[in-house]
Amino acid sequence: MLERTIILGGGISGLGLAWRLSARGVPTTVLEADTIVGGLARTVCRNGCAMDVGPHSFFSGDAEIVQTVLGLFPGGLAAAPRQVKFYYEGKYLDYPLSAGSVLFQMGYLNGIQSACSFLKSRLAPRRPLPPAGEDETVEDWAIDSFGAHLYRTFFKPYTEQFWKIPCAELSSRSIPTHTRMSFFNTLKLLFFKRLMKRGSSLVEREMLPTYYPPTGFGEIAGRVADAARNAGAEIQTGCRATAIRRRGNGAVEVDYERAGRTETAEGARIVSTLPLHRFIRMLGGAAPDAVKTAAEKLDYRALVALGMVTSKQNILHAGYVYLLNHPYNRISEMNEFSSQTSPPGKNILMVEMPVLRESIAWKASKAELFDLCTDSLSEGGFLQPGDVEDLILIKEPYAYPVYRKDYALHLKTVLDFLGRQPDLFTLGRLGEFMYMDIDECLRRAFSRAETLLAAEMNP
Repeated sequence: MLERTIILGGGISGLGLAWRLSARGVPTTVLEADTIVGGLARTVCRNGCAMDVGPHSFFSGDAEIVQTVLGLFPGGLAAAPRQVKFYYEGKYLDYPLSAGSVLFQMGYLNGIQSACSFLKSRLAPRRPLPPAGEDETVEDWAIDSFGAHLYRTFFKPYTEQFWKIPCAELSSRSIPTHTRMSFFNTLKLLFFKRLMKRGSSLVEREMLPTYYPPTGFGEIAGRVADAARNAGAEIQTGCRATAIRRRGNGAVEVDYERAGRTETAEGARIVSTLPLHRFIRMLGGAAPDAVKTAAEKLDYRALVALGMVTSKQNILHAGYVYLLNHPYNRISEMNEFSSQTSPPGKNILMVEMPVLRESIAWKASKAELFDLCTDSLSEGGFLQPGDVEDLILIKEPYAYPVYRKDYALHLKTVLDFLGRQPDLFTLGRLGEFMYMDIDECLRRAFSRAETLLAAEMNP
């Protein structure tokens, strides 16, 4: 008989793993602290309004993952182009930044300065490119890829607004792998529509068709959870894991709190999708001090999302807009994704603020956050205070792994320790300390399932 797997966290990674394992006959238990599944891919419903944790759309170059997700919806989902803009000094630019936006949308002077700066970076590079560059900084990457002018005027202010850390202290890993394209590759894509053999850039991914469920992105997580349950998985919500220990018979136990009581789940292995430092803390004395210290140095940026319910329609003419020098880094319009996310005649405009935990913004109420954004929303022509009928607030303490330039050594210390544990595994954006989209989360979840199944069959 196959032995039970306990999964900590009911986000898309944990649910995808539970689905695949259960479908193959492995007894599986998912413990999710929230009252709903989905994690960062969930949708929160308030008074008939549905708001994502920052709106997402599903897209992927992985044909199998696309078909798997679409197969969860009878009749599939309609494909649509992704509509994204970047608001820069009073102008709307392409997002992600393209050669066309630099040369034509940012103004001719900016375009000339950017082109000259870029050519200088090609002819007289600041330093040789690092061999495998995990410690290459965002500053080095941006200057080497786009030139000093675009770095100073665009990449540096936006990156530091988002991460709250100087670019010289951030690893270039802060820019997702598929985003780290060169200016030449962007030009080739823009004018020749060719895909580079070394993998899709962010520009290429943005050209893929996107899909969005009628009642919110969290519908995908909900349907994955239903498929997992139908295959036999046990998914428990409102269960916060607190401690892990091994028993003499080779089993592992997880203590978790539910409705004020402490309960225990037992299995043969644990897969955690929780932040790494939380997972290591739960191991208590089983983790060496050096591993505990390294885990505490791996931080995550928090996210605050404020939704403003309004009767105003067609505000952005795009799904979302990225901004510089505003209290928020992104503003989104839920009706641009699906009109069914709001009652008839209503709409939700959402602002997202990456923040430091324990900062004033993190501790602020929804009314205080709205006051913080009012002037900017009004000046941008988005909303006037009187347009807002209700507020919805979501706070996510661990949303984005923070890749400081020295993160790799700390991460290696933690992962090397976990790699020596035959019954402890990590998965997902938080668990693997790896920024990834939902399609990548599902792919890695399915791959982890195959690895665990192979080990189960060949102990």
